[in-house]
Amino acid sequence: MSTSFNCSMCSAPLDIAHATGATISCPYCGNTTLLPEELRAHLNPQVNVSPEGGFAPVIDRALKLAEVVRLMRSGNKIAAIKLYREIHGCGLEEAKTAVERMETGGPLVFANEMNFQTATAQVSPQPFQAPQLAPQTIRKAKRTVLGVALIPIIVAAVIIWSVWHAVSTAINATHPNLPSWPGTSSSSSGFATSALEFGSEGIGAGQFKDARSIGIDGEGRVYVAEYQGGRVQVFDAQGKFLKQWMADTKTPISNLAVDRQGKVFVVQAGKIQSYDGMTGAQQGEVGKPDAGQYAFYSDVYAALDGSLYAIGQNSNIVHIGSDGAIKSTIKVADKVGERVSFDKIAVDGSGNIYALDDHQYSIFKFSPDGRYITRFGGKGKEQGQIYSPQNIAVDGQGRIYVSDTGHGIDVFDSNGRFINVFGNYEVIFGLAVNDHNEIYAVERNRHKVVKFVLSK
Repeated sequence: MSTSFNCSMCSAPLDIAHATGATISCPYCGNTTLLPEELRAHLNPQVNVSPEGGFAPVIDRALKLAEVVRLMRSGNKIAAIKLYREIHGCGLEEAKTAVERMETGGPLVFANEMNFQTATAQVSPQPFQAPQLAPQTIRKAKRTVLGVALIPIIVAAVIIWSVWHAVSTAINATHPNLPSWPGTSSSSSGFATSALEFGSEGIGAGQFKDARSIGIDGEGRVYVAEYQGGRVQVFDAQGKFLKQWMADTKTPISNLAVDRQGKVFVVQAGKIQSYDGMTGAQQGEVGKPDAGQYAFYSDVYAALDGSLYAIGQNSNIVHIGSDGAIKSTIKVADKVGERVSFDKIAVDGSGNIYALDDHQYSIFKFSPDGRYITRFGGKGKEQGQIYSPQNIAVDGQGRIYVSDTGHGIDVFDSNGRFINVFGNYEVIFGLAVNDHNEIYAVERNRHKVVKFVLSK
């Protein structure tokens, strides 16, 4: 009855009936494997293996050293060192050095010199070397081992992807406003989708040369202003051209705001001028400072109560009443404790104020009474960071939208927690939100206005 054990290289079963001595050759990979001593006892001895002499001690030690190698290769280095010490009776440091030498590809060397006699001659032991295999056999074995090793890795990757896909699907189904996986675009996040585009390059009706500012009145009419030339165009909610009128033609338009009654407030040369939105009739300057004072406004925002909030000199926040007079001023540097450089402003329905600092790439939040609450953002392209901010808007849920060149439109909640990013356009300047939480963005390079609708 034949007895078998496994090849040390490829783990194939080996039948010792085919052994010719203390070794056996694997018919699958060609590797030569030493037989355990208890299996060699069944063979017809061809050498003197008596306890008194011969090769038995050498073979026994070689087998034990092979076990040391197996333990080391399987990652059980401590057990390998322990067995090596038992074999040679050496110290810990010597055993550790020897095992590490094997680990780096060194030969299997007996720790102590061995001298033993056979019936005919004195034999001096030589360093024990692992059996030398043909290069093609080694390559075949490596491919086999690599293929076997890759199977659990591939299976694990498929399982991880499947679990992530299932979890993501479930999360997006119940929480559509949560952030998407880093690096994904808005098309995969499902937060908002483009529902309407209008405009083209030119100077005709519905065409733009360098549009940067946008506002929406209570009827949903859209007002778009060019940076140069004072041109303001009026569209209905579906992008149909309605009207054009001119502000100051000699001065760039920094920004504009539109109240619910259709009154348009245009910031030019540091002043805020009021216009009738449908006729373009100028109605006068608002937010005039007292005699001897200087305002120089850079932005204005129309609040729901009919009042205005503007960024004035030294980045102070100026509250202007519906009658056009200054009501109060928030001295921001005193509140924040540092110098800031506010460029844009937005106010939510509760009166909270959000100011964009385009030098610190951050949004500062203030309470309705001017108390500094928090700041968020910071320069970068990661989630929650701002790379190149251009404008800011707020919707009916208190979400903050920041147009960010090269990034899209970043979305934050009222406490500054990052929600999502959408709108994969290169340069978005103006932002405005209507009563249905639809976001209108001026995409400057494509000379278009894009309306985004939040996903349900």
